[in-house]
Amino acid sequence: MSTLDDAIRNLVIANRILAHEGILDAYGHISMRHPTDPNRYLLSRSRSPELVEASDIIEFTMDGKPVSADTRPPYLERFIHGSIY
Repeated sequence: MSTLDDAIRNLVIANRILAHEGILDAYGHISMRHPTDPNRYLLSRSRSPELVEASDIIEFTMDGKPVSADTRPPYLERFIHGSIY
C-alpha cells in the first residue's frame, strides 16, 4: 500500500470515527495535507462523513481546485481548508 493509499484510508476512518462519536454531523468534514505534496490536501467530495469511502476522496490544490477533472460536487468550505494549510 502506498503512502497516499494509507493517507486516504486514514482520512476515511477519521470521517467515520468523528461521525460515529457525534463530533461531525451531516455537514461536518475533515481534511488532511497530502502525504507527499505539501501544496495539496485531501478532502472528501460533498458527502455525509459516515458515508465517506476511499473513492470519495479528492485531491485539491491550496486554492481549492481539484487536481483531476473530478466533476463530483466538493464541499464549499474547501477554500478554508486550503487557507489553513
